[in-house]
Amino acid sequence: MKVKDFEEAIEALGSDIVIDEMKLRRSYVRQVNGHKGDLQIVWDEYGRAHSYKKEYEKDIFLTQKEDGKFHSVIGIPLKREMKFDLNIKQL
Repeated sequence: MKVKDFEEAIEALGSDIVIDEMKLRRSYVRQVNGHKGDLQIVWDEYGRAHSYKKEYEKDIFLTQKEDGKFHSVIGIPLKREMKFDLNIKQL
């Protein structure tokens, strides 16, 4: 999706959502980070929303490296937030 499509869809959710960052790939949106108060919202390239709060405790997660070995990383768990999913019109 294009930047304009994401901006319009996020604006339609409510004026109290602030876009903090857009990550692009060849002028198409790959990820959007925003917030509404202390709730952080992350949208993927399809407009699906996930959220977290900054004060969440960090957890340890296992991920697989390219060589197939597992290692631990520290991160914040995301919660799926369908109420913030974007209604983006397909061209």
